[in-house]
Amino acid sequence: MTEAASMPDHTLAAPLAGCIAERFGLGRVLSCQQIPQGLMNPNWRMTTTTGSYAIKQLHDRPAETVRDVHQVLPRLAEHGIPVPLPRTTTQGDTVLGLNGQWYSASDWLPGTHLHGHDLTMTACAQLGELIGRLHDALASVLPEAPERLLDRPTGVGEARARLENYARAASSAGDNFDELARREIRQRHALLDRVADRQPPAGEIGPAGWTHGDLQPLNILIDPSTAQVSAILDWDRLETRGYAAEIVRTATIWFTDTGTGALDLDRIAAFIHGYRTRRSISDEQLLDASQRRWWHLLTGTWQLRLHYEQHDRGCDHLLFSDGRLLRWWLTRTEAVNTALTASTAPR
Repeated sequence: MTEAASMPDHTLAAPLAGCIAERFGLGRVLSCQQIPQGLMNPNWRMTTTTGSYAIKQLHDRPAETVRDVHQVLPRLAEHGIPVPLPRTTTQGDTVLGLNGQWYSASDWLPGTHLHGHDLTMTACAQLGELIGRLHDALASVLPEAPERLLDRPTGVGEARARLENYARAASSAGDNFDELARREIRQRHALLDRVADRQPPAGEIGPAGWTHGDLQPLNILIDPSTAQVSAILDWDRLETRGYAAEIVRTATIWFTDTGTGALDLDRIAAFIHGYRTRRSISDEQLLDASQRRWWHLLTGTWQLRLHYEQHDRGCDHLLFSDGRLLRWWLTRTEAVNTALTASTAPR
C-alpha cells in the first residue's frame, strides 16, 4: 500500500439510487457516479431527467445534527455566502433514512477543488475575505455565542501514552502502513522531547464564535476561470470555536505542500491580510492559535485511532502529511509567525 489511501467502494446500487431520487423528487435516474475525493462521507453525482444532484451518505454526524445545519444554510445564502441548499423529501425532511443509512441531497454546484498553489495572491486574499464575511454571517443568523472558550491542550504524558499504545498496535501487524506508522511515532516522541516546555497553557481563548470547522480544499468549490468561490460545502462541523483557530488551521491546510510539508508563507500572508480587511483579529490571537495548532498536530492521534480502532484507512495518508508539516513548521516557527502577522499583503 502507499501512503495515500483510496476511498472505499461505496457503490450506490441502481434500486437504492432510484429510491433516493424518488423520495427527494429528483426525477428518473440516468447515472450515479461516486465522487472519488472525500475522507469521511461517501458522495455521488446523480444525473436525472431533471438535472444533476449531489447525494451524500451521512457517516460521521447524526441525522439530527445535519437537520439543524440544513436550517442554517438558507439564511447564510441570504447573506451572500455561497452554500448548497438542501433538497427536501416528499415528507418535507432534509435527510432520508433508508436501510439503516441516512442520505441528503442538494443541487450539483459548479466549480472544482483547487489547492493553495493554484491560487494567485489576489485569490488567496479573496478567500480570506470570504471567510471573514462567513464569520460575520454566522454571527448574524445563529444564537449568540460565548466570546471566549476554554482550551485544554493534550499534555505530554497523555500524548506519550497514546503514541505508545498505537506503537504496540503497529508492532503487532506487518504491512507497509504499520512500518511507516512506527517510524512516525518515533519521530513524534523525539519532537515531544524537544518541545515539551512549549506546551500551550490551558485557559480561555478568544474571540470565539460560530465557525465552519473544516474549511479545507475538498470542502470549497472554486470557479477556475474567475478564482471565485462558488460553494462552501460540508457543514457538519458547524460549532463555536476561536476565530483565530479556524483561520490558522485553514491557512496551514490550504497552503501546505503535502509532499514536503513546506508552507507557502507569502500565500498565507495574503490570506490573513484578506481576512483582516473584513474582521479584526490581533497578532497575539493569531500567534496563540499558531502554537496551539502545531501542538495539536504533534499530540493528535486521530488517524491512528481510525486505522487501528475503527479499521478505517481513508485518512491514513494524513498521518504522514501532518508529520511532514509539523517537522517543517518547528524548524521555521519564526518565519511562520511573521507570515501570520504580516501587516500588508505580499505583492
